[in-house]
Amino acid sequence: MKGEKFFFFKKLLEELNMNKLFKITLRNDYAFKRVFGVEENKDVLQDLLECILDIPPETIADLELLDKEFQKELLSEKLGVLDIKLKLKDGTFVDIEIQNSWHFDFPERTLYYWSKMYNENIKQGQDYTKLPKCITINLIGKGFNKNKRLHNKYLVLEQDTKEPLASKLEIHILNLEKAKLSKEGQFKDNKAKRLLNWLKFIETDNPEVRKMLAQESTMMKKANDTITIMEMSPRDKWLYDSRMKYEHDRASCINEGYRQGIEVGILQGEIKGRKQGFADGSYQKALETAKNLLGLGLSIENIAKATGLSQEEVKSV
Repeated sequence: MKGEKFFFFKKLLEELNMNKLFKITLRNDYAFKRVFGVEENKDVLQDLLECILDIPPETIADLELLDKEFQKELLSEKLGVLDIKLKLKDGTFVDIEIQNSWHFDFPERTLYYWSKMYNENIKQGQDYTKLPKCITINLIGKGFNKNKRLHNKYLVLEQDTKEPLASKLEIHILNLEKAKLSKEGQFKDNKAKRLLNWLKFIETDNPEVRKMLAQESTMMKKANDTITIMEMSPRDKWLYDSRMKYEHDRASCINEGYRQGIEVGILQGEIKGRKQGFADGSYQKALETAKNLLGLGLSIENIAKATGLSQEEVKSV
């Protein structure tokens, strides 16, 4: 009986500690979508979009969310991209994605997803002029190295005149790292200030910072109330942690791949340098000698010493 009581209180303390340590940041794509990608918070999403897009508020007001069943992807362990897809009143499609880190292939990846969205919305035999405008919005947590701007907007323009080829392509990149370091006084117009505050709200994991920002905006207050509900929900905590684990595992895989790539590059460089170090024809002769010595049963280590080749080169013959 005492053992059961001890176990119960131990579990209770663990849960209390978990509650105490659990900090939400909207840089987590589940949390981001839980706040901005649900029907009851469409007005919150509208407020954010008004700060980003050069589109009349009345066009954004009647936005339609296109993928509301985001939790099924997590529960079935299909841990892909958790983005927010929507359609505006004028037929424009918008895709919003948050990424913790900028990766070297991100521009190509962004163009791929934009083109996929663009191609998906034409019917067979339909006139190309009927293709809708498609907008991609990427919020980057850290590592964006193209420039120091808070908000980048990319279009297809003529190089000298800056005349747009077509108005169907629009890609926005928002730098959360820059927002964290920026002050409201650095921005003159109200729209830029509102955007800065939203990006600060999204970037931070400090509830006091969010609470302070929410005092100036009813929509931020509503977003903050949603976060408070998440913090009290075991289900939301589990889904949030699942995405954090996914992000950490993915980052580890990328770092490991980068490390292995460096090692392979160093090895290839050593082999190339060694080839250049041998006189003409002597490298091939060393390989042939190594092959013959392997046939005689000599160890790879001794063959490497005898021929001047590396052990990896001996193994490859």
